[in-house]
Amino acid sequence: MNNQYPFWDFLKQITEGETGTSQAGYPIIEEKSFQIFLDKIPHLFQNGLVLQNILATIKSEKGLEESPKRALKVLATVINTAAVTAPSDLWLLKQIVSTFKSLGIENDILKKKWFTPAQLAKSSKLNCEQLVFDLDFIYSRGYLEKKNGEYKLSGIPQATELFEDLEVIPESHPRNMIPSIVEYLSGKDDSKELLEEFFVFKSSPKAHPSWVAGIYEIAVGYRLVPLVLSLRFLELTTKLTLGVGILGIVPRLNAEMTSVLFLAGAVDDAGKITSLGARIFARGPGPFGIIHAYHGYLLHHRQLLEGKKEDIWVARGENVAASQDANSKTFAMINDKLDDFSKKYQFDFDVYIEHAVGQGEATRQRYQRDPEKECRYFGADLEDSAIDKAMEEQKKGNLPVEMKFIRQADIGAPDILIDGVKKNQANPFGAVMVVGNGFHEVRNQTNEKMIEVFKGYCEAGILIIFTEESGLSDEDLLFTGWNTYHAGFRYCHEISGQGLRPAYDSEESSGARFSWRKCAELGGYRVLKEFTSRTRTIYPHPRKDGYNPAISVNYFCLPQKLAEKFKIS
Repeated sequence: MNNQYPFWDFLKQITEGETGTSQAGYPIIEEKSFQIFLDKIPHLFQNGLVLQNILATIKSEKGLEESPKRALKVLATVINTAAVTAPSDLWLLKQIVSTFKSLGIENDILKKKWFTPAQLAKSSKLNCEQLVFDLDFIYSRGYLEKKNGEYKLSGIPQATELFEDLEVIPESHPRNMIPSIVEYLSGKDDSKELLEEFFVFKSSPKAHPSWVAGIYEIAVGYRLVPLVLSLRFLELTTKLTLGVGILGIVPRLNAEMTSVLFLAGAVDDAGKITSLGARIFARGPGPFGIIHAYHGYLLHHRQLLEGKKEDIWVARGENVAASQDANSKTFAMINDKLDDFSKKYQFDFDVYIEHAVGQGEATRQRYQRDPEKECRYFGADLEDSAIDKAMEEQKKGNLPVEMKFIRQADIGAPDILIDGVKKNQANPFGAVMVVGNGFHEVRNQTNEKMIEVFKGYCEAGILIIFTEESGLSDEDLLFTGWNTYHAGFRYCHEISGQGLRPAYDSEESSGARFSWRKCAELGGYRVLKEFTSRTRTIYPHPRKDGYNPAISVNYFCLPQKLAEKFKIS
């Protein structure tokens, strides 16, 4: 065992603590063990790679008992998760705090006195709602304290460092660097100087304990996100597997880009993909792409803070494929449950709809399972760029040749989808509609509005299976570190007027948002527990109160008329 590792004593406490297995079969550790890990052991980027190698060495020891093996498995999973969830949050932090500094409000925060958003908004002439979104995100990442609606700077050194030392983004740097990176990697030198400037930064690593990132890690994450997404756009990430020399795959990668990948722990000093790098390239594009699609809002962040209305929309364009990656596993779970339901109730659907279609991953999987099935396939999306990407996949032979597409389909307006299906001489009654993280995009949500949306689909007789992230609190995010990418996910949806909903209903206040389940049920659906599936829970340990929501849930919603037909009470 490597007892020369600086945090060895803390690691030893965790491996000697109690462990177990969750009901879903995942290894779990004690709450106090996980808290030691978060508070005492940094595990981002190079730190994560070093720790990952140490865990692998310990695990390989002969005679190691099952309990420490479970602890090692949990920690390895948390490190891998952080590698794909943290960078997009760091990308956001860099831009939010850069705006704060350009406005000069960082000094008000550095005074370390308690303040309310209203006070700061009034003294700085800023929009209070946007300021709350920003402050809550920064708080959820560990840099602020919060009590009774008041905030102050956290006492950890990373917090002071963030507001004092973070470099403001030059106005000459686009918030969307992907087009410039892609052009350069494709052989054009037009943006060579810009990229050399973008990928170089001054901050150096500091020995900060805990999961909270310093400005060095923020600098790395800010650059890693567009670089990985550019490689995904060029369809290179699937080739970047463990042990592969990256320059053999991406020969145009310059020294500055390679340095960022090294600092991120993605490549070693010989330029070969590390185990952590393999994870980043395989799983990172999904969450990176979902968050990066909001770059338009970050470009106009100052105007949003100043209360100026901007006509901004989510720009999924170059990130459609990356966003689709995030839903691939989920769609497999959804299609599995659809098969289970069809088998149990002899349900023979002949219309399959994918709303928020992206590149049509759910449809691709469905069609691949049963290419001979007589079925009408439809793809719907509000954005033309998504439909265009799906049609490209159709031309490649990845989607059914007869698949029809419905453009300008706002998921919050059921009639658009229903009319589009009917115009193509198909019957929406008994159709299956799969949605991957699309319902939260309904703008200006109220409980009543979402109930009406579900009611519209339900009255048409459409069986819906949809995925949504659980709406998590600040405290959930603080106490789980980087164990989800939900902090950035929530922030982007707040500033764009979209709405996440909780996994459980709250009775604490009448104004609380209903859960997705409740909205669907009040809209006339039966949400079938047997066919509803979940991803892993947010905490890798048992909770005393039993509260441990899944990161996301796949809700299986059967219209009342079909429930009556199959005699499901």
